[in-house]
Amino acid sequence: MARPQKFSVDQILDAAGQACVEHWRDTTITHVAAIVGAPTGSIYHRFSSRDALFGALWVRSINRFHQGLLVASTIDDPRAAMAALARHIPQFCRDNPHDAKAMTLYRRVDLIDLVPDSMRDDVATVNDAIDVALRDVVKRRYGRLTDRRHRLALLATRQGPYGLIRPLVGDEIPHEFDTICVASAEGILALGD
Repeated sequence: MARPQKFSVDQILDAAGQACVEHWRDTTITHVAAIVGAPTGSIYHRFSSRDALFGALWVRSINRFHQGLLVASTIDDPRAAMAALARHIPQFCRDNPHDAKAMTLYRRVDLIDLVPDSMRDDVATVNDAIDVALRDVVKRRYGRLTDRRHRLALLATRQGPYGLIRPLVGDEIPHEFDTICVASAEGILALGD
């Protein structure tokens, strides 16, 4: 009979997130093991490599981040939905510093080649639901979806706000960035009117 597992996957990932805040891309399995209080072998028993562990942390962090984006995308007024999408980025990063830092570990296109085969689909499709949701908001905002309007919405609600916030991840994110991200988004979205 197998021994019961002493540490859950979430406990290990929580420790990885904590270690990531301190060591970022230099974080090792040893750092994680020290925080969770487990031997490194226990970590490797669950995650076959460093990239498997931090890839799983990255996917979990992105999924947590997307929860708020999906909620924002359901706001009836599409202009308010777009503003909420842009505002979510600084708010999430401020309120979830471990997840925010973990989201900076990899670019999705690079991570696909680093994780084990069993994780590749999770990494490859991580943005699918939020992409569908954004397309719906774009249709509601402009009356119809075009490639140009979709690109503007991506820039306004995702790339622009994240570009403004990313240099601050790991530090205090001032609340004024909520307003800055929304103002930037509204200016970009107006180009599609």
